[in-house]
Amino acid sequence: MFSGKGRHVLYLLIALAMLVYAFPRLELSAPWSLMSVFGLVWLAFASLIVIANVNALVMSEEKRRELARIKKAKAQFWEQKLLQKASASKRARG
Repeated sequence: MFSGKGRHVLYLLIALAMLVYAFPRLELSAPWSLMSVFGLVWLAFASLIVIANVNALVMSEEKRRELARIKKAKAQFWEQKLLQKASASKRARG
């Protein structure tokens, strides 16, 4: 459906709409009640979503390629580690 930056713009707009809708309804003034803790945690997670999507929108293409390279290297590392573990368990059994 959406790809690239369009997806991040959509997610950012949804997260901002959630914040605008929910902020007046959250009980933040109560002194450390369950409702105020929930409100603070909810605001923290919603803010994290907004920050992550803004970061994805302003990230340079060079940084994006570097992160993709790191992600690929980590995946290869874990695949090799799992293969070594599987071959070690086969040797131990048979």
